[in-house]
Amino acid sequence: MAYKLDGAKFETLEELVEALYPMYSDKMSVEEFKKYAEANAQKS
Repeated sequence: MAYKLDGAKFETLEELVEALYPMYSDKMSVEEFKKYAEANAQKS
């Protein structure tokens, strides 16, 4: 299953978190971002 968030598409949720978390690191912890990404990423 692919995940898409902020216009970027990744094969796994882990890849998405690894790539995009630095942009969110000042707003939330990595655990919070994983939950945010899972809830808000488009899945295909």
